[in-house]
Amino acid sequence: MAGGKLEQQNLQGNNLSWDDLKKILDNSFDEIFVVDGKGMVVYVNEACERHYGLKPSDVIGKTVHYLVNEGYYSPALAPVVFREKKTVTLEQVTNFGKKLVVTAVPILNNQGEIEFVVMNSRDITHLEQLKHDLDETRKLVEKYKQEVHELRQKEISFDGYIAHSKKMRACLQIAQRVAAVDSTVLILGESGTGKNVLAKFIHNHSTRKDGPFMSINCAAIPEQLLESELFGYCRGAFTGAEKSGKVGLVELADGGTLFLDEIGEVPLKLQAKLLELVQDNSFLPVGGKEHKKVNIRILAATNRNLLKLVEEKSFREDLYYRLNVIEIALPPLRERTEDIIPLLCYFLDRYNAKYKVSHQFSQKCLDMLVRYSWPGNVREVEHLVERLVVTVPETKILPEHLPENIRAMQDSQPGGQSLPPIIFTDGVSIKEKEKELIIQLYRQLGSSYKVAAALNISQSKATRVIRKHLNRASK
Repeated sequence: MAGGKLEQQNLQGNNLSWDDLKKILDNSFDEIFVVDGKGMVVYVNEACERHYGLKPSDVIGKTVHYLVNEGYYSPALAPVVFREKKTVTLEQVTNFGKKLVVTAVPILNNQGEIEFVVMNSRDITHLEQLKHDLDETRKLVEKYKQEVHELRQKEISFDGYIAHSKKMRACLQIAQRVAAVDSTVLILGESGTGKNVLAKFIHNHSTRKDGPFMSINCAAIPEQLLESELFGYCRGAFTGAEKSGKVGLVELADGGTLFLDEIGEVPLKLQAKLLELVQDNSFLPVGGKEHKKVNIRILAATNRNLLKLVEEKSFREDLYYRLNVIEIALPPLRERTEDIIPLLCYFLDRYNAKYKVSHQFSQKCLDMLVRYSWPGNVREVEHLVERLVVTVPETKILPEHLPENIRAMQDSQPGGQSLPPIIFTDGVSIKEKEKELIIQLYRQLGSSYKVAAALNISQSKATRVIRKHLNRASK
């Protein structure tokens, strides 16, 4: 039609000239290909040059049979449309290796004969590549999902207990093993390390998991009330007592687990009664005349040095050894810095969900928090994250949002411990010295996070140098 009927017609009903219309059609991403009732090409836009390497002037005037026979594309679509006189869609491949989706629409005259066939061709070569890439990406995602699943199987995580570090894994593995038996367990650790959570874990993985879990903080109850809270009292045991008496936590724990937190705070005169409970599973309620038997497992925890208390005569030696059948010492957070970032992320997800926000830590903020000594341990992590989620108005949590005591320690070494001096080989460049420093620190600290924090460099840089060194060492 270029130079033919369409060009010479006055485009009625609008103000578009042929030049305007041609400009519009030539800027179409899809190829528009028109043949007449005899299969002669009467119009094609400039998209044909991308598909076949031919200009419109090279195509117009040729028949579709000629183009197919010359191998410009296949299979032929026009003969199917002429035969069936209905819209047909199929895929074509061009001599340039382009893959096209072609839809051919017949235009019929008043006699029902084909006057024109308008074909719209879309290049899906790129889409096919995207589909292939998407398939590959999906395969990788499935692979990574499997790897993450396997890692999670190796990693123990429950109720806020994150265990990436070897020390923490070892504690939880012991806890899993002792959960299966009824031995008394003494859990040691600084305040905030999660002693009560570990006690619940042992109970939940024991044969007593369907029984009660009764917990009492021996330091939180006044000395004069602790005995009655533990062992209960009989009717009329003392002035002000309930007329019907009271059942104590020991009896309420029957068939389950009794957890005595801060056991080091139990008064000396009450320790003899506890000893009887641990040895014989029997006790005498306050004001009672008959002993009661219970079927309980006892777990105890303390942040104090019980042996020192024994030496000071403030804790019974026989009770200590009865309680310390199996000892699990939880490491402070400063000794398992690999768990700091996972714990921060764990609590961030929890409080983001609770308060319906979407905060995230900046990398500099994480670097600073890894270097912090965390004297309050996991409890301090949880409280800090909740505070930041609630008080920071921005989405990203930055170093300036952190409390002053943490920001003041940004130049301190991990765990608050000084590092031994590093001795360099003479005659090496500054760059080599930096590499040597990274490797020596890694040997001492055992973590790329700690190395990066100590040197104030990115963790990716530290990891890259360490991996390169390890690869060399393995060859």
